[in-house]
Order: sequence, then structure tokens, then C-alpha cells
Amino acid sequence: MESLSFYENQFIKADSLISDGNIADGKELLEDILSQYPDFGKAHNHLGWIYYNKLSNHDKGIFHYKLAMKFEPKYPAPYINYTYLLIDLGRYAEAKEHVEFTKQHLENFDDSSYNSELGRMAEYESQYTLAYNYYRLAKKNALNPNFIDNMNANMKRVKDKMSIFEKLKLKLNKQ
Repeated sequence: MESLSFYENQFIKADSLISDGNIADGKELLEDILSQYPDFGKAHNHLGWIYYNKLSNHDKGIFHYKLAMKFEPKYPAPYINYTYLLIDLGRYAEAKEHVEFTKQHLENFDDSSYNSELGRMAEYESQYTLAYNYYRLAKKNALNPNFIDNMNANMKRVKDKMSIFEKLKLKLNKQ
């Protein structure tokens, strides 16, 4: 059995292949890593991403994200990726529970990203005032100018969906 360091380097190569759009070779390399180190959480996260985003295999995506969180509990990527997956599947109650769990257990919890996702769920559920407030919170702690622009666009879109009464209530609460 080769050293873990070798497989960490292989993981970096797999990550680079995936970033370059060579998903098949990246996937193969990740599977090789996991055949030797089945508890390599970062490899599970990347496989989860491939299965969900590239192969539309939700079950395998969930499986690998859960293993990533189990084996690499301080690695933030699988937590947010699992959130995206649950929301995309319309499993909002599970997603909200997962966000709350993540907020309590992940040291480097990214308020902006999770508030954005809570806003997305609220918007899907036609809770426009709540969505607006989550997007505003996401923007408040954000540093990335593109993310901030996206939150502004989300807030405008949600505001356009609001009834006149919701807009009035929003305006009154700002003062």
C-alpha cells in the first residue's frame, strides 16, 4: 500500500483534471484513490459532485457526500454541495435541517453561502419577504463582488414577485 501522501497528490491531479473538464479521467483517478483509501473524504466529495452534477445520479451523489462529511468533518465543500443537492431535489425540510446542523458543527461555516441557499428555498416556497431577508443577510457578510451582485439581483427579482402589501411591509421594516 502506497503512502497517503502519494494519494493526496493523486487527488490534486484528479481535482485539476475535473477543473479542466476531463471528468472521466478525474473520476477514474478518484475511484483509484478510494480503492486504496476508502476513508479519503475529499475524494468522496468530488465523486459526489460528479455523480450529481455530471451523471444525474442523485443517490450516489448523496452517498458520497455523506461519506465525505463523515470522513472529513472539517472540510466545508461536501456540506454546501449536499445543501445544493437537497434544494435542487426539492427536499427543503432536510436541507434546512442540514443547514442548521452545519451551522452548529462546522467551524468555518460560510454564513453568506448558506443564507443565499436559505433564500433560494424561501423563494421556491413563495415566501418572498423571507427570501429577500436571507439574500440581504447573505450580501451583508459577503466579500466577493460577483456574489454581492448576485444577491442584489436575487433581492430585486424577489421584490418584483412580492405583492404590494409585502413590499409595503418590507419598506416599513427598513425604517
